[in-house]
Amino acid sequence: MAPKKPGDYAIVGKSVNRIDLPGKLTGAPSFVQDMRLPGMVFARVVRPPRYGARLLGFDEAAVRARPGVVTIVSDGNFLAVAAQREEQAIAARDALVANTHWSDDAVELPDITRLRTELKKLRAETIVVGMAGQSEPVSGQVKMVSAEYSRAYLSHAAIGPSCAVAWFKDRRMTVWSHTQGVFPLRGDLAKVLGMETSEVDVVHVSGAGCYGHNGADDVALDAALVARAVPGVPVKLQWMRDDEFAWAPFGPAMAMKVEAALGSDGKIVDWSYDVWSNSHAMRPGQAGGVNLLAAWHLKSPFVKSPAPHIPQPFGDGDRNAVPSYELSRKEIRNHLLLDAPVRNGSFRTLGAHGNIFAIESFMDELAEVAGTDPLAFRLAHLRDPRARAVLQTAADKAGWTPGNKGDGQRGRGLAFCRYKSIGMYAAAVVDVGVDRKTGVVKIPRIVMAADIGLVVNPDGAKSQLEGGIVQAVSLTLKEQVTFDRRQITSRDWSGYPVLAFSEVPSIDIVLMQRSDPSLGAGEGSLPPTSAALANAFAHATGRRLRELPMTPDRVKASLS
Repeated sequence: MAPKKPGDYAIVGKSVNRIDLPGKLTGAPSFVQDMRLPGMVFARVVRPPRYGARLLGFDEAAVRARPGVVTIVSDGNFLAVAAQREEQAIAARDALVANTHWSDDAVELPDITRLRTELKKLRAETIVVGMAGQSEPVSGQVKMVSAEYSRAYLSHAAIGPSCAVAWFKDRRMTVWSHTQGVFPLRGDLAKVLGMETSEVDVVHVSGAGCYGHNGADDVALDAALVARAVPGVPVKLQWMRDDEFAWAPFGPAMAMKVEAALGSDGKIVDWSYDVWSNSHAMRPGQAGGVNLLAAWHLKSPFVKSPAPHIPQPFGDGDRNAVPSYELSRKEIRNHLLLDAPVRNGSFRTLGAHGNIFAIESFMDELAEVAGTDPLAFRLAHLRDPRARAVLQTAADKAGWTPGNKGDGQRGRGLAFCRYKSIGMYAAAVVDVGVDRKTGVVKIPRIVMAADIGLVVNPDGAKSQLEGGIVQAVSLTLKEQVTFDRRQITSRDWSGYPVLAFSEVPSIDIVLMQRSDPSLGAGEGSLPPTSAALANAFAHATGRRLRELPMTPDRVKASLS
């Protein structure tokens, strides 16, 4: 029967047409409304309950009987449903979940309580990424100091789950996605769909929380696979919250080990550093495979691309593993993990966050052994005048007092970073308060001095720096992907808490005045903030936490 009123659909074969007010599609994004598309269906995807599970079967009749269901797409382990309205798609997805049977297969996940040790068990390719003075033996009386650090797997935790619109019309696939790389995504979509690259268009649209590598590219393929099943009809496919938390790429967990020798003058005479991490750069468009989630779940699956080799100074998991300090003798090794027990991808700063946390925490530990103030210890190992300037400026702005110790509950910490070793300079001073009974760490104030070269837009630069600082506090105190030995367990906000507005500290930013070329301000404030926070905790309590995040349970355990 032909539609009689706005909002009705006419379904002819696999085509769906919707009547609405001229130029308007109820529930469609503005960019689709502006195009005046003839109609739209809404889709959801059903993922396996865990890595390795296989689709055994589902009650297709029960789901097709749901109101508004247009089609079910099943190909290997890929399963999706489309309906006339958004709420119908969600209800149909719930019904599909309840009526689907999966095998009990699972990929064994690491023991999360021993993550640092578990990472070192994985196959690795070891590359020396920094070396100096190895032919010169260390002589004289020295003190050897060593420590190990780690950070957890991290989720992008976008407020809005990933979403895409795809339209397969006249043998041409058009996809609107919040991807960071339209051309790499275009190539991989064409490969999976069996189309020529010239037959696929990818249009960038701003989305929620798309920094690094989240689910933006994956959801584009999801939408395209459903759109191919309903030719001529635009398909909007949005992930649900558990899709985002369980299946988007994670920022890789990292393990770091540092060993150094202090000479009789209290200066570093030898430095040895190792980092273990999966690749942080598993985006689409890489040679040797396809890095899109649904492509691995099809009946004829595509293989994942091998980890790329990104040389210094940009690096991968080894970004910022080579210290900016003057060290006459050093060796830095990157152990690129080849086995990936959980899915990994780019997360803000790549390996710089974990490496600066380890290096700057260790610099404080060395300063303590040397009996030197942390600021003075760093300055003694820096020649770069710009590096020295940001450290001194941050300390002056915060009112740093040499030799100031915490009182068991309150303390102050400092850290420095030159991002990627060629980018912006930043130094942070963080004040903390520790509730020893609850394990809660509060941050009343953070001061940062940043040298980003020529400052074009001071307000924009400060906003970028503040964003990195706030995210760093959240990562340091709260964020971690959790799992048992079979599956991801942090699938909602209660399982993956982030910093609340009420917990955001007071932030003072000092921008250094430079006429040098601009260096950017987007990421460099995050690594030193985490390290300074960890140092502040150590100064406040006399106990050092070398694992991130510093959750209340870990804090209480360290103080017991």
